Amino acid sequence: MKLSLGSALPLTLAALLTAACGEEPEPLPSEPVNLSIVFKPRVGSQDFACGQQYTGVGTTATAYEPKDFRLYVHNVRLLSHGTEVPLALTDDGAWQQDGVALLDFEDKTGLCSNGTAATNDRLVGKAPAGHYTGLRFAVGVPFEKNHQDASTANAPLNVSTLFWSWAGGYKFIRLDGRTTGLPNGHNLHLGSTECQTSGPNQVTSCQNANRFEVEIPDFDPTQAQRVVLDVAAVFSSSNLDANQAQSGPGCMSEPADTDCAPIFDRLGLAFGGTQANPAHQLFFRKE
Repeated sequence: MKLSLGSALPLTLAALLTAACGEEPEPLPSEPVNLSIVFKPRVGSQDFACGQQYTGVGTTATAYEPKDFRLYVHNVRLLSHGTEVPLALTDDGAWQQDGVALLDFEDKTGLCSNGTAATNDRLVGKAPAGHYTGLRFAVGVPFEKNHQDASTANAPLNVSTLFWSWAGGYKFIRLDGRTTGLPNGHNLHLGSTECQTSGPNQVTSCQNANRFEVEIPDFDPTQAQRVVLDVAAVFSSSNLDANQAQSGPGCMSEPADTDCAPIFDRLGLAFGGTQANPAHQLFFRKE
């Protein structure tokens, strides 16, 4: 049906009045774009690599040799004008599946014989095109995926060396090394503890979830920016040459292991009677 000039005039005037009042039409949703967030492991100012030795680590300035470095992340979000925009991780059958990703920085060389030759240093996904000013993500495996049979799970949750038990679940971070005082190894294994069950293979809750949120301000994935993981920073208040008696080597997330206290603080996690403080998180930063 054709509109006469007389009938079209009110519509034109209405549009002009709307523009004159400063109202703008709502923008059409933008098509998702492919984004990649690169993670760069370091030990202080030096690049992390298996087969290398790093000096001056921890409170005793010990020599540190890596043996493993892997971690799980999920719930990845970008910030746009204060609003969270989910980054939809791309399922690839190896490193990312159902919103969970495995970052793997060991390459099975040097002392890293417990790992794999393949590595993964990035998150890949889609988000609407836009101007982004920050990054948020959670370290760990979501509760609903954390307590399962790793031998039948889909990648990347099928890695047996990153799994404790069906009750304990996965090791969210595995950062192992050898130091001068602990030549047999100092290990950081972060995971949930004191989990309650209601029957065989049925976990109802965990008193210490030990997942934590990370926020990287002023981060734009469309620019040449990276997320640094600093091994020296997370161990900066730790004596890596000694170990609490009657405990695992390093920190195995046990509530009674005081070797965990300074590490948890550097992750922004609660430990013992100390409350969580995300502002103390030193492990991750922007570059």
